Amino acid sequence: MSKKRHILSKSTFIRGLQCHKSLYLYKNRYELRDPIPKERQAIFNRGHKVGHLAQQLFPGGKDASPPKRFAFAESVAMTKRFIESGETVIYEAAFQHEQVLVLLDILVKRDDKWYAYEVKSSSRITPTYIKDAALQHWVITNSGLPLEDFSIVYINKHYVRNGQLDLEQLYTKVSVLHKILPKQEKIPQKVWEMKEVVFSDTMPKQPIGPHCSDPYDCDFRGFCWPKLPAHPIFELTGASRKEQFSMYAQGIDQIANIPDSVVLSREQKIQKEAVVKGKPVIQKKPLQQFMKSLQYPLHVTDFEVFMPAIPLYNNTSPYQHLPFQYSILRLNDPQSEGHQTSFLAEAGEDPRGQFLALFLKDTAGDGSILGFDLTLEKSILHKLADQFPEHEADIDDRIARMKDLQSLFDDRAYYHPAMRGRFSLKHLIEAFAPEISEQNLMINNGRLASEAFTQLQTETDMFRAIDIREALIAYCESDTRVMYHLLREIQEAVA
Repeated sequence: MSKKRHILSKSTFIRGLQCHKSLYLYKNRYELRDPIPKERQAIFNRGHKVGHLAQQLFPGGKDASPPKRFAFAESVAMTKRFIESGETVIYEAAFQHEQVLVLLDILVKRDDKWYAYEVKSSSRITPTYIKDAALQHWVITNSGLPLEDFSIVYINKHYVRNGQLDLEQLYTKVSVLHKILPKQEKIPQKVWEMKEVVFSDTMPKQPIGPHCSDPYDCDFRGFCWPKLPAHPIFELTGASRKEQFSMYAQGIDQIANIPDSVVLSREQKIQKEAVVKGKPVIQKKPLQQFMKSLQYPLHVTDFEVFMPAIPLYNNTSPYQHLPFQYSILRLNDPQSEGHQTSFLAEAGEDPRGQFLALFLKDTAGDGSILGFDLTLEKSILHKLADQFPEHEADIDDRIARMKDLQSLFDDRAYYHPAMRGRFSLKHLIEAFAPEISEQNLMINNGRLASEAFTQLQTETDMFRAIDIREALIAYCESDTRVMYHLLREIQEAVA
């Protein structure tokens, strides 16, 4: 095992496969890297938890993690000592070959043969996982340790918890040796090429392209991408990344400049028209029909869910959408400014029973239930009907009363250029409720809300917990306020 400092790791190798320029910047101009989004950091944290729990599949092992940050040489030496001393289970085993470092989640010895296990928090095996497993196998075996097999361990999304966690059911172990062995012969050349990139005196010339987000969003976009004009071609709805970059390469850098010779879909024509005119494109008839279908009192409603990778409660599965919060803005008539009602579950308890009981209470009686993209809400209510069959009739009533505001924007009955080709509630805020967008909420999207509630499950700082709860309530209520603004905008459009 080489004692030289490593040049490449599994993550930088995958980065280099995606883009040589990104690899060069990461190794030579790290300060130019974009800040890590909170959502991505949450995914990293989840991966660590899933990986740590998976160690219990092979209990009693020795941990070869670095004793201090970046002390990987010590991890490599520690792994070697564990192997030589007869240990049969090693966590975070470290190997280095040709100045390429890899860390393996779990290394197991059975019947005098070694087996490698790499843990993923995903519920499937991706092509990228195969590539990094191939690199791990190459480094480990060339370091002098033959492997009998190499498996990827991932989450079984069909597992249903009933009592204590059954780790053998929660995790799926699949051998990928037959997929990674054919890739071994090409790895030395790839490693050599990436070392040349790292030590080059000049940065590689790599134009922007679909690779900037495949397989991962590059974290040097802020440096690499030019300043784009208003409504760039990359906002064109219904166009693939490949199609957008093809037009960009032809000099079509913004939607307004798309030549008439380019065949556009109906939705794209409406988007271009709105951009060129600088104002919304409105189809009054479907807007009028939608408004007439609403019955008051109107319950403007938003749900929030969290999706723990490791099921916390009985009768739940990995990544199942579990409702923990709702906000309802009740409008008694078309001129009403509304009355707000909110629910946020307590940490540490299965939220579903109380969520359902209070939601049914707060939506009892008549009136439409207005939401935005109600696919999730309806799915949650159907699941709750299975769990609480005694409330099935009431749940069916609530679903029947639901009206989806998103349908108007999906059908382009109303398209505002500030929507920028996107149709989530978050992106509509900028177009219809900029004062809410400018509030600088601590939590401003569903993923952060999910992660915040997950954090509450283990938060021991009372004041921190209070701050998180207040931020969750503010965010959920802001979504109903955005829908209120959308409703007022539509009322004015059809007036």
